[in-house]
Amino acid sequence: MIKKDTGGNGSMKIRPIEVKDAGRIVGIMRQKTVLPNIIALPSLRVEKFESRLQNPSSDQHDFVAEVDGTVVGLCGLTQGIGRRAHTGSLFLFIDENYHAQGIGTRLLKNAIDLADNWLMIERIELTVIESNTRAKALYERIGFEDEGFKHGSIIQNGQYVGECCMARYRPGGAVKKGYDKLRETKQIESSR
Repeated sequence: MIKKDTGGNGSMKIRPIEVKDAGRIVGIMRQKTVLPNIIALPSLRVEKFESRLQNPSSDQHDFVAEVDGTVVGLCGLTQGIGRRAHTGSLFLFIDENYHAQGIGTRLLKNAIDLADNWLMIERIELTVIESNTRAKALYERIGFEDEGFKHGSIIQNGQYVGECCMARYRPGGAVKKGYDKLRETKQIESSR
């Protein structure tokens, strides 16, 4: 799935991650405005990330965005296994110098296309740190819905902060149909 776009971002390309990208990705993860909003530590070593890329699991699907040959973002989708094979969990981060340029949207749409049309994932879930309102707004625009809140679930800059739990259902999928029917039934019962 290599997708190119030349609108507004120079020459942008989305492609599967490669081991050679590890150093650049870890550099992005350590950026001042990125690190507090992802589940990583400042001590993350390039070698550890390279090892993860050299030994990928079959359920992990990672894509990078490249602008003019430089990796500027990563979106990962992990498919569940066993009784959760119809679900996936998603993460995304973008180089702080490339925020608000549509790169996150493109990476998300790429991962959603993979989930919907190739893996038949019915439900994609993610968490977003409560203070990361721009990311939450992006997820909502793409179709993710709030499902709950985890209080004090992660440490950010010496403080316990919470995460918003969000999910997106495959349009027309079995889980979406069942969920919509359940909501409709609850609305009917509550109006009685």
